[in-house]
Amino acid sequence: MKKIVVVGSQGTLGHELVRSWNDSFVEERIASQFGETPNSEKDHIVSLNLPDFDVCARLAAIETICEFHPDVIVNAAGVNLIDWLESRPNTARTLHEQGPVNLREAAKRCGALLVQYSCGEVFYRSRLEQGVVDKRERAETPENARSRVRAFDDQSRLDLPVSPDAPGFDETTVPNPASVYAKTKLESERVASEAPDYLVLRFSALFGESTQFSSGNLVESLLNAFRRSKRVSAISDRVVEPLWAIDVLCATKTLIRRGARGLFHLTGGSRGTPEDVARFLLTKSEWSDRVVSGVTTAEYGVSAPHSSFTVLSSSRYEEIDGLYRVPAWQTALTDFLDWRRRKTAS
Repeated sequence: MKKIVVVGSQGTLGHELVRSWNDSFVEERIASQFGETPNSEKDHIVSLNLPDFDVCARLAAIETICEFHPDVIVNAAGVNLIDWLESRPNTARTLHEQGPVNLREAAKRCGALLVQYSCGEVFYRSRLEQGVVDKRERAETPENARSRVRAFDDQSRLDLPVSPDAPGFDETTVPNPASVYAKTKLESERVASEAPDYLVLRFSALFGESTQFSSGNLVESLLNAFRRSKRVSAISDRVVEPLWAIDVLCATKTLIRRGARGLFHLTGGSRGTPEDVARFLLTKSEWSDRVVSGVTTAEYGVSAPHSSFTVLSSSRYEEIDGLYRVPAWQTALTDFLDWRRRKTAS
C-alpha cells in the first residue's frame, strides 16, 4: 500500500484522482486491457485543497505534506482559464511555478515521487492550414508528414500554420508556449524535473465531472450549453484530443506501478475539433432538436493566444509494457456518458 498525497483535490482531475483512485471501476478498466484480475490493493489517499491547504504557502505546504510521509505527491492544482490568466501573470506564476517548487522541496525531504501534469498548449501553433483536403486525398507519406512537423521546430518558423492531420507532438518536440498559461505550465515541468524522482505527464485536453472549484472543461461546457440553448456554437479551427480524467488516472497508476520516470505524453492516438466533439455528443444525447454551428476561434472571441493544434504522440509511453492504453476520445466520451447515467440512476 502506498500513501498518495493529491494536491488540488477539488479540480476536475484532482477530484477524480481522490474519488476514484481505489474504485473497483478503475482497476477493472485497467485489468480489462490485459485480461487480468483487477488489483485489489488499496492505497491511502490524502486530499489537500484550498482553503485548508495552500500549495503556494511555502513553509506550511512543505511541512504539511511531510507530516504525512507520502510515497507519491500528485500535483493536480492549477487553473486552465487561458484568457483569464493572460491578464493575471502573477497569479499564473504563483500557482504554476511557486506551487511546484514547494512540492519539489517536499518530495526531496520525504523521498517521494512527484507527479506533475502539463498540457499540449506548450506546443503553440498559430493556425490550421486553410483549404485542407480530406486526408484520404492527400498525396503525402507519413515520413513527409513527420518532416513537415519537424520543420516547424525551427525557431524561425514556429508561427507557420499546421495541418490538422499532421503527426502529434512527441516528447522530443521543442516546446513553444505562447500564452501566460502555457509558459507557466512549461515552467512547472522544469521545476518538477528537478525532483529526485518525478513524472511529468502531458495531455492535450481533459474532460470529466466539474466541481465548484473546477475551471471547467470542453465536454461539461457543451453539455451545459445543450441544456440552455437549441443552437450551440463550437470552435471548428482547433484540433485537440480530449482525455477522460478516469483514463488519466488509469495511466498515472500504471506508470507508478511500473516505476516509470521522466516525461510522458498521454494520448489515445485520436483527434478532433471542438465542433467534432459537440456533434458527437449530440449523437449520444437526448437533445435531438439541438443544432451545432462551427465558428472560428476569432469569431468565438479569445484574448490570449490559444494553440490551434495540441495533439500529442508518445513513443516513450508505448515502449513500456504493462501501461494502460488510453482509448480514442470517442470511446472515452461514450464511456463517460454511460458512467454518468449509471451514477444518476443509482
